[in-house]
Amino acid sequence: MDLYRGRVMALSLRILLADDESLNALALRAQLEALGHQVVGPAHNGRDAVELARTNEIDLAILDIQMPGISGVDAAVEISRERPVPIILLTGHSDPLDLEQASSAPIFHYLVKPVSLEDLGPAIAIARARFGEWSQRREPAEVEEEREEESVVIEEATKLVMRARGVSPDGAYDLLWRESKNRNEPIGSIARTILIAGNILRDSYS
Repeated sequence: MDLYRGRVMALSLRILLADDESLNALALRAQLEALGHQVVGPAHNGRDAVELARTNEIDLAILDIQMPGISGVDAAVEISRERPVPIILLTGHSDPLDLEQASSAPIFHYLVKPVSLEDLGPAIAIARARFGEWSQRREPAEVEEEREEESVVIEEATKLVMRARGVSPDGAYDLLWRESKNRNEPIGSIARTILIAGNILRDSYS
């Protein structure tokens, strides 16, 4: 057991944890830290989990299937849409409806609560391996389409910054890039936020 834990601890991951049950969240956090990982959170609802994933660099997420706001399944979809990572779903039961939903979401492993330390390490390894296989199988056209969509978003946000700040295209992009670094968020996420804010301001003055 000590040898196994030593191998696991050699790779420290930043793991997003989301569980609305405080005792479960504390127990899982302690187990993850015992395995040598850094815990982001815990988030106590699905919306906070999505926000933490957006504002932090994470390597993996562990999400409870049922949380206030949005479910773990819906949170997984939102997280993967912006920044795909291996996702493990926590469940305390076998609800057919929930599991049917989860089958179409980017979930790479499941754990039934209460989670043991002996199950947690292998689950993380399995989820990362499955995620790696999934990443390799992604259609090149799908990846290219996502890149093109992000390019359009960044271009439109750059135009807004140019008009608002009176700067050149290069100057506007540099402002976006610096904001991305300061907030530790992808530049595409910063661009989307600017476009949303621009739409709100335009609507308020129309």
